[in-house]
Amino acid sequence: MIRSKWRLLFALCLAMPALSAMADDVIRTSPRIALRDGYAGYPEFMKQCDWTAELPAHLVDYSHGLVELTEQDIEALSGRTLRIRIMNMRSADGGGFSGPKWAMIRAELFQDGKLIGQYQPYRQTMTLFRGGCSSLSKISDALAADTAAWLRRGDFRILFADEQAAIEIGPEEDVPPIQ
Repeated sequence: MIRSKWRLLFALCLAMPALSAMADDVIRTSPRIALRDGYAGYPEFMKQCDWTAELPAHLVDYSHGLVELTEQDIEALSGRTLRIRIMNMRSADGGGFSGPKWAMIRAELFQDGKLIGQYQPYRQTMTLFRGGCSSLSKISDALAADTAAWLRRGDFRILFADEQAAIEIGPEEDVPPIQ
């Protein structure tokens, strides 16, 4: 009996470092995604729809414990953090009659503040009798599944420049008038 207790205690001592390493592998992200800097998106759907909160919630579900939400400033946290931004989107009421609805996000994975991976999925839908908010909800679910699969694969690369290059406009052309 005493021998089995010592074995159990020894096994627990061996397992402790593995358990703490597993806790360090959790990726923390914000409960809401934001628009990329300088992008207005579709303000009416940003106010009406809650898909910016649905996407992180779906991501937690699809990640099976790999991702957790935090209200803390993720830019100040150590460990692994995920920053998600809406790069482009299109939504409108009117179902299929108003054309496709789509969104592209950029997920950036950081380890102790250093960028270690980027992923930029795009999804669209065009169903006939679906409003703008329900279309975005469907898209957020698909984007969350894509992002969770990327995180589970663990194949991280930096693919995109931090900021899109500003458009440079040269001097006005001096073109003679047409006669």
